[in-house]
Amino acid sequence: MAHDDGVLKPRRRMLGDRSRAGQTMAPSQTVVSQGAQLSQAERMARKSIRSPELVEALRHLDAAPSAIAQQEIIDWLRQAYDARGGGPLVGLFGHCYLGAPYIDHAFDLTGAIREHYTPSHAVPPMYVAARPFAVSEAYAYIEIYADGQVIPVRPDGSPAV
Repeated sequence: MAHDDGVLKPRRRMLGDRSRAGQTMAPSQTVVSQGAQLSQAERMARKSIRSPELVEALRHLDAAPSAIAQQEIIDWLRQAYDARGGGPLVGLFGHCYLGAPYIDHAFDLTGAIREHYTPSHAVPPMYVAARPFAVSEAYAYIEIYADGQVIPVRPDGSPAV
């Protein structure tokens, strides 16, 4: 999708002499709230590779043996994201590996709320733009920032921006 004045439009792919509209949304072209100004440091942090420890911590969150262990991981994640300096992170979304009926899950680092969703459940508005990326196992998780930017993160920690 191409970005034009806050509106996502289909990209065109050229195949020989014919063209087709692309079927996927380009993560780097997600809509950011009007008036949201990121500093150069925040932009660079969002484009930087996430540490292996950060990606691994998110993998262990679902498998944590207790609510206390989960809270410890969430607290560590909150501190790690604050230290990265990419701007206020309001949530993380990702593919759920618990199995049927769950397909994806959300983590709200501001309130430490964790929720699993089935295909029939609507996700809260802040996670709607992230949900299409969670379908694929190509992304370890998806970051959602306070300014509305959605950044899918690959299993190797590289952001898809």
